[in-house]
Amino acid sequence: MDQQQTIFDEDFDRQISPRRRDILPMWLTIYMWCIIVFSIIFFIWSAFFAPDYSASDPEALDPQNGSGYRLGTVIGKFVPTAMFTLMGLLVWLEAKWAIRYNWVFASVWTLLIVYMIALWGLRGLFAGILMPVFIPYWIGLFLIQRKWEKEAVSGRSMR
Repeated sequence: MDQQQTIFDEDFDRQISPRRRDILPMWLTIYMWCIIVFSIIFFIWSAFFAPDYSASDPEALDPQNGSGYRLGTVIGKFVPTAMFTLMGLLVWLEAKWAIRYNWVFASVWTLLIVYMIALWGLRGLFAGILMPVFIPYWIGLFLIQRKWEKEAVSGRSMR
């Protein structure tokens, strides 16, 4: 005898995983958008208003190594801006490794601060003057990391 085992179709038992953006608390979403917006503003400021180098700097005007020095200062303006932008943008794009990127960024920044303090003493703390602003963001991401990586899915996989 050919009996049907259940009256429900096969999709009934399949659980729908939450979307990664949906598990972000509202305050963390606002924080993420603030990071993205301020990073874009900082990028525009770096591109158009921040000086590349001081005209009175003898290293910048050195005929042998001046071009490398000037290129290094230009790159040095944009790499931190790109890294800050990725802190928020990867979370918004729901990359599975976005929270891990934030942990790596926080670790590298902490090591940079320790290096600057070892090199210049307490003046080296200036390299980390913005770090306390990001600590709540990183704590919020840490609290949802397991759910973000194991349970939730990106919007692209839901299509």
